[in-house]
Amino acid sequence: MEKHLLRVATISAAVAGLWAQELASGQPAPPAKPKFEVASVKECKGADPVPPTISSPGRLGLGCWNLKMVILQAYEVFASGKLDPLNPMPSTPVEGDPEWVRSARYSIDAKADGPQSGAMMRGPMMQALLEERFHMRTHRELREVPVYVMTVAKGGPKFRLAKEGSCQPFDASGDLNVHLDGVPCAWPIMSRKGPTRVFDFHGVTIDVFAKDLHPDGRPVIDRTGLAGAFDIHLEVQADAPDSSGPDNGAASDPSPGASFFAAMRQQLGLRLDPAKGPSEILVIDHIEKPSEN
Repeated sequence: MEKHLLRVATISAAVAGLWAQELASGQPAPPAKPKFEVASVKECKGADPVPPTISSPGRLGLGCWNLKMVILQAYEVFASGKLDPLNPMPSTPVEGDPEWVRSARYSIDAKADGPQSGAMMRGPMMQALLEERFHMRTHRELREVPVYVMTVAKGGPKFRLAKEGSCQPFDASGDLNVHLDGVPCAWPIMSRKGPTRVFDFHGVTIDVFAKDLHPDGRPVIDRTGLAGAFDIHLEVQADAPDSSGPDNGAASDPSPGASFFAAMRQQLGLRLDPAKGPSEILVIDHIEKPSEN
């Protein structure tokens, strides 16, 4: 009986301690991120062979990936442990990243202690690896920054709703080995015709389309009110001057290959006006090169 009472008292004291800690912080502690059981991290040099990029349940291999892209995917695209099929491109601005982070490439070969989806390994588990091996610390801020507000231009939109079956949704598991049989939904397909850059989107919402645009480095906020998924084709003349500017009415060149703001108005029936608006920023407080093993 005494042992039972002692055990109950010990458990109660532990619970009380956690409760007091939670009250002191004002909010419950975040759950621990799942971690890889073992992981190898090696920096890629110029002449090094590139290892294959693989993903299987419980194992992730990234062959000479740019570190900035690894960070963006871990903290945005796969941050929840799943891939949002309508928001597959990283769009959150990053601050505080040293120059070497933007150019360094690393091969990462990591194994979990059991089956895990590609999205879980590339998101929360990769965050844990970056925080442990690169000593990375981050926080997010919401700031008022220069943006462009996207609205429907006079005459209405000049693109159509996506046809059913015109594209294939992404696999939310984030499996790198999945090969799509058709055109991926929401993903920008880019090509060139001489000096003209060509952008094609299939099955994309206007909100996601806006997130993929960063004219002059500014975020774009969708205020078109357009609902549904659309097929969008845009042709932009590389380095062409835009004498009309972002907010001065119709452009004089309506043809494919026009400059960006002109192409948006004339080809898509969308206009971009400069403004101030909220934008989330991912701030890297600390990061350092890892010791290889």
